Amino acid sequence: MKLVRGVPLLLERHVHVRGYVSVPLYKHKTNSMVQTIATLIDETLMVMGAHLHVRMTDEEKAYLDAHFELIHIKKGEHLVTRGEEVCYLYYLESGIVRLWFPDKENREISARFIQAKEFINFFLSHEEHHAHYNIKALEPCKIWRLPKKDLHQLYELSINFNKLARIHLVRSINRKIIREEEFYTLDAEARYKALLANEKWLLRSIPLKDIASYIGITPQALSNIRKRI
Repeated sequence: MKLVRGVPLLLERHVHVRGYVSVPLYKHKTNSMVQTIATLIDETLMVMGAHLHVRMTDEEKAYLDAHFELIHIKKGEHLVTRGEEVCYLYYLESGIVRLWFPDKENREISARFIQAKEFINFFLSHEEHHAHYNIKALEPCKIWRLPKKDLHQLYELSINFNKLARIHLVRSINRKIIREEEFYTLDAEARYKALLANEKWLLRSIPLKDIASYIGITPQALSNIRKRI
């Protein structure tokens, strides 16, 4: 990648990744109306409430724009398959993805749903070599990806990206603790009510069968709960 005074040159190319749609790829676009990965991450920091603690420098933003690349995947396609090597950090610009794994009877268990303007797999991208989850697009998705080698270099070069990673990982751990507590202390109806209180957006976008597996019940049990309340 050639740089001009620390800023990547405008580059257009096409990405071909297994079944993904090939799209023109622009890194560091000069049109202010077009969002780059750096501006998207700034928006994520605002939503997270972390913008006062993490402010990317121009050099850090230039690195992000130079090394992330954009892909599109279709509804129903898998971004990552369980057991395969994890080669990228992913950021979801638009769409929804579902993280799932099979249980011992090969039923699909939903672990998490991720919506636009979030990183998909910070927790998969550090020392782990193979994915524990399948990551499936529930609708057409626009996704940015950063190769692991560039991610490791970014950790070495960017204090602010390290701060962002720590904040994201703490949030992920807290989310996991809350979900485990709900599974151990709440019955099925209470878990559904907790979802209504904290993740109501899921009901607007996610099939009920996937929501049922997310809160650990059958689709029929979920249907009965919804009728009661």
